[in-house]
Amino acid sequence: MLIQRGGKWGDAAPLEGWSRETVDDVMAWREGVRVPASLAAALEAVDLEFPVLRDKVPVNALLDGGVGEVFEKAVQASRRGCRCVKIKTRGVPAAELVGLVERIQDATGGVSVRIDSNRGWDFGMAMRMAEALAGKGVEYFEEPVGGDEMERFVRESPVPVALDETLREVSLEELGRFLRAAALVLKPTLMGGFSVCRRFADAGGALGMRSVVSACFESGVGIYSLGRFAASLPLASAAGLDTYSRLEGDVLQRRLDLGGFVFRANEAMPEVDESVLF
Repeated sequence: MLIQRGGKWGDAAPLEGWSRETVDDVMAWREGVRVPASLAAALEAVDLEFPVLRDKVPVNALLDGGVGEVFEKAVQASRRGCRCVKIKTRGVPAAELVGLVERIQDATGGVSVRIDSNRGWDFGMAMRMAEALAGKGVEYFEEPVGGDEMERFVRESPVPVALDETLREVSLEELGRFLRAAALVLKPTLMGGFSVCRRFADAGGALGMRSVVSACFESGVGIYSLGRFAASLPLASAAGLDTYSRLEGDVLQRRLDLGGFVFRANEAMPEVDESVLF
């Protein structure tokens, strides 16, 4: 759902299965009631200014599917200028993950690899994978385990770790429990807006944690806001904006240009095609 104010647009895009609210909840919201997370992100996209600190923000390629499909996508992305890939492990057998990462590294000249199992591993499995992949160009494991095991895994893993779901379960004051975490995956649509994410970015930065701004299948309007936000953070690395490539259509008159897996922060957002909104 798009909102407009003062010539600026925001995108409230609840993600089914992850957001607490639905599109119907967003549309039914009234003043005086707690603002749904995705709507808060849309309202702040309209109301806040993101001072751009860098012209370009690198974007990681999102890779999923079976082993062969992930490998081919990685090679293709590298040929198009991508230097950071994120592997979703759901379709990749654990026994083949190490070999897959090695093949990707060899074929691409050493792209940075992020691995996301969406809390799909138990502690023993995650630790075995971390030990096998240590020193093989893995930038981080993104939230490999859940619950109370995460704090211990961050402390003991030989591979750096990024916090994702955990950020929707802890307060800023609790970040110190995860002192060795390398990065924070910031999702304004799920976390309740850009202001919340900025506070986490600042708190994490003080602890040496980088920020990774990540999308939740927002439209081009939402992706543009996320890219601008990423460009405003002093300690940020490649943003997770490649969900945009999965959208067959968009609300913009022309699609955002993420060519070369780069978001260009100083380019104006294309006009919204208001004819598709009704």
